Amino acid sequence: MILNFLYSERCTREVKLIVSVVTCAVIYYCSSIEKLSTELTLLCLMLGASLHILRILSLKVPASQLYAQGFKYLLVMLPLLGLAWIIFTLPAKHWLYSTVQALGFMIIGLLLPLIYQNRAKRFE
Repeated sequence: MILNFLYSERCTREVKLIVSVVTCAVIYYCSSIEKLSTELTLLCLMLGASLHILRILSLKVPASQLYAQGFKYLLVMLPLLGLAWIIFTLPAKHWLYSTVQALGFMIIGLLLPLIYQNRAKRFE
């Protein structure tokens, strides 16, 4: 799964930054054709950030707990259901460009906390 790679040691901060820049470039190109509404943009960013929060919570839950398997299902289903709902609410005109933007903002919402999480502390 791509999340396992993003959270692994092999995926450095620079790789995450490059993916963020490329994603922003794709979003910028798509927004020159069709702009995504502010509400949907914020919703996609929050969906990506919630994916990060769910991932962190699922790592803290011991595997012996009864609800550990439920966190795994929630981690998979929440982004898919949220993204599907957003995609179905998009306007039909230039649907593909809006969908790419929604997915891109969800990726940015996931990558921003990931990049910030491993930054070097300035004051100790």
